[in-house]
Amino acid sequence: MQVSLAMARQAVSLVSSLADLEHPDGFAEMVLPGLDRVVGSDVLTYNEVGPAAGQVHYTDYPAGALAPATQMIFAAHVHEHPLINHYRATGSGEAMTISDFLSQRQFHRLGLYAEFFRPIPVEHQIAISMLGPDGEVIGIALNRRRGDFTETERAVLGLLRGPLMAALLRARNRQLAHSALNTTRPASLATLTDRETQVLELVALGRTNTAIAHTLEVSPRTIAKHLEHIYRKLGVASRAAAAARSAQGH
Repeated sequence: MQVSLAMARQAVSLVSSLADLEHPDGFAEMVLPGLDRVVGSDVLTYNEVGPAAGQVHYTDYPAGALAPATQMIFAAHVHEHPLINHYRATGSGEAMTISDFLSQRQFHRLGLYAEFFRPIPVEHQIAISMLGPDGEVIGIALNRRRGDFTETERAVLGLLRGPLMAALLRARNRQLAHSALNTTRPASLATLTDRETQVLELVALGRTNTAIAHTLEVSPRTIAKHLEHIYRKLGVASRAAAAARSAQGH
């Protein structure tokens, strides 16, 4: 795989821009134009497809490229989508194209193509995905009218999938943490000292020990010691459990 310097720079810039994303609502508006700069496409979408009929939502780029009414059309035919069916069956979110599963003739026979893709128009699609809560498929799709996606573009999207999906999960956890920390504290959290509370809040926001230490101007070893005290007081054995206890109890 030979990746151009410009493509590599755009990919690094995109991942770096997501480091401080605090809310999942801002994910699509940052990622879609960033991916377009990495892998040029005609239309890009961030998609959330639930397990039940009609549970479909997507954000498009360029904004307004897809008419609002098309969401209902897509929902009606989503069961035909080979990539979504593959992700649900395997749990694999690797970069895949529609042409990995269907010939052009087979694709054109789908109601999904006739009612949704053809009017846009879309002839080629590549997507990365992950399974969300309760079987929800969360994915990013890149679409073109002409020219299927290359193996280099597939490889780059495959490399970006991990950092992008991690950023989305981190933003979702931060949103939950922010909401939780604005409500009443339970008795178990009331036993924490002010400094331990600060540490737990930063853990709930997804910060590493090193990042927390930098913020509080102490050593990572000191943060580790605070976490030991927090685990004991909350009756948990890990930072993930402590963060979950914080979110559930606030």
